[in-house]
Amino acid sequence: MKRLGKSLFCAACVMIAAVMLFFGLTACSADPNRYLVLNQPRIPFSDQRETVSVISYNIQARPVLDSCAWKSVRIGERLKEYDLIGIQETFHAHDSLFEKNNVHGKVYFGKRRHCLKLVNSGLAILSRFPIEEVKAEYFEDEGSLENRLGSKGVLLARIRINGSVLDFYTTHLAAGSPGVSGEARVHELQQIAGFIRRNSPQENAVIINGDFNLTLRSKDKELRNFLTQTGLSNPSTELNCEKQSFIDHIFYRSGTGLKLKPRTWKILKQEFTDREKGPLSDHHPLLVEFDLSGR
Repeated sequence: MKRLGKSLFCAACVMIAAVMLFFGLTACSADPNRYLVLNQPRIPFSDQRETVSVISYNIQARPVLDSCAWKSVRIGERLKEYDLIGIQETFHAHDSLFEKNNVHGKVYFGKRRHCLKLVNSGLAILSRFPIEEVKAEYFEDEGSLENRLGSKGVLLARIRINGSVLDFYTTHLAAGSPGVSGEARVHELQQIAGFIRRNSPQENAVIINGDFNLTLRSKDKELRNFLTQTGLSNPSTELNCEKQSFIDHIFYRSGTGLKLKPRTWKILKQEFTDREKGPLSDHHPLLVEFDLSGR
């Protein structure tokens, strides 16, 4: 009788665990677009602009693993002078970064995919221009185990500059070996391409930035195929300053009303290094400045 009672108890525990897992994966899952946190810039640019500065920055703000409190304050301060910023790995201490940076509008993709995920997407967008619409999507293929604690995906902020639309995207692809994660990155790029097609008609200018965990080496075809598929261009190639080993990228295409022409491509090392404690992240920010004259 004791053995039967123990078996029934174990079966009940398994059933309860299964029910909790089901609800953790389904009931707690949510459309990310319902939970995007948006704050408009305090004093948005309203005059005609001739240039725009764009930053892509993986800030390495992971819970437990990184000491983020001091870094987030310094990062928030140093980003103030740039116009558009895509941030990755802002999992932790983002409030300090946003609070210190009081000039930009902010979009934070802060919703976990479901209750069993440890962290959210880590994606955020900062803008000196008015933000008209925001959208996000989780990746369907997550790659190796190290990626599965997070809720990676792609984030879009629709921005108006000089009266014309710019669709500004940021993303963070799967990390890891070319095996499992390499295949996942190919699927993620395909998903991003589909996301861009659905949300950005040809008349809209597009800039996408992020940590792609892929280089532009000649042997690596994934990013080049992605550029061909989406009609995007690589500023570093056009400006003859391409870094073949770099995994952070900014890509673009012009729209009907907003013509983009890259004028500067630069890796910001000194600007985001603390004199006493060193670099603020294991990535250096990437800066691209665009002319908006249309020539």
